[in-house]
Amino acid sequence: MGLDFSKSKFNRKKMTMRICLVYRDFSKTGGIPRYVVELAERFARKHELHLLTTDYNYEILNSIVHRKPIIRTPFWLQILTNTYYNTKYAKKLKEELDIDIVHSNGSESLFCDIATLHDCHKAWSEEYKSWGLLQATRSVFDPTNRLVLLIEEKVVKNTKKIITISNNEKKRLLKFYDIPEEKIAVVPNGVNTEEFEINTDNRIKIRNEYKIEDNEVVLMFCGHEFRKKGLEFIIRSLPMTKENVKLFVIGNNKPSYYKKLAAEMGVLNKIIFLQFVPDIKDYYVASDIFVFPSLHEGFGLVITEAMSSGLPVITTKLTGASEIMTDAYDGLLLNEVNPKEIAEKINLLISDEKLRKQLGRNARKTAEKLTWDKAARRTLEVYEEILKR
Repeated sequence: MGLDFSKSKFNRKKMTMRICLVYRDFSKTGGIPRYVVELAERFARKHELHLLTTDYNYEILNSIVHRKPIIRTPFWLQILTNTYYNTKYAKKLKEELDIDIVHSNGSESLFCDIATLHDCHKAWSEEYKSWGLLQATRSVFDPTNRLVLLIEEKVVKNTKKIITISNNEKKRLLKFYDIPEEKIAVVPNGVNTEEFEINTDNRIKIRNEYKIEDNEVVLMFCGHEFRKKGLEFIIRSLPMTKENVKLFVIGNNKPSYYKKLAAEMGVLNKIIFLQFVPDIKDYYVASDIFVFPSLHEGFGLVITEAMSSGLPVITTKLTGASEIMTDAYDGLLLNEVNPKEIAEKINLLISDEKLRKQLGRNARKTAEKLTWDKAARRTLEVYEEILKR
């Protein structure tokens, strides 16, 4: 598979910058793909935009798509070939098409001007090792983990500027890598408040589909890595919560362990396990409380999407999105990640409907201040800073 290096169809005089965004998947499913798509849509309005990708599943108007190959299995080889081809073609695109900024997302390309590191893998690897001997052994010998650590280290060292999506993530990078603080710019994620809004009709539709009664309070959890995102703590909290509760579990992770745990604890009848859902926004509005006790999270787009949908959020201070929250105003922040405290927070919101709805209204107000337009403007300022050097 080759790339098109023909001269641009755009009028250079009318464009401010030539930008190349690098990521393997352009879609709105998942945190990093959505981040890239939301920025791309805004950049394409005034700039010449090139997309270096493998899976182009969401059309960005006024952009030039460069597809590159990848070997998909085993996973470590997917990462290796993805990085190899991204590095090769990003360099060639910059040289032959006079690209101003190559912006890699995650550790996707060893050749880039700017990299957004959504989640410091080295920090997560150390956290994972602390879980026990099995995890520590896996971390050392797993080829995928070793490869990602190597790529991340090279990206951190070689890129001109690093963008992080929260101050938490900036602190992790500074802790694990010897880099100057001024090399890092913090640009929080936005949220699409027009897409994620309060919709009474969709609420009724979803609740009817799953036979949820009007007096039942629905909790929602969403995440692809169940253990890392803290699902086990929620399940263990359910025996301590009030009776009229249901839990949506959404995410492409194997649910067998969690179903068995729920059965052992006598709460399987309270949980609705779903994997991929076509329109996640409908499940936010069908729910009453978003619970996300993640153990490690660069930001957590699901948190701000839930807030935009009018839900109070129960989460940990380990999530980047907690930085834009105010405890007891637009959500509840956990001091510790344990089932007892989670149950206490859930019970407070179940028993006090007035408080629950007030926090939900305030959550929407907070989300409205966190726009993708603002994130795009701040990102462009980082680009301009690099170009002035």
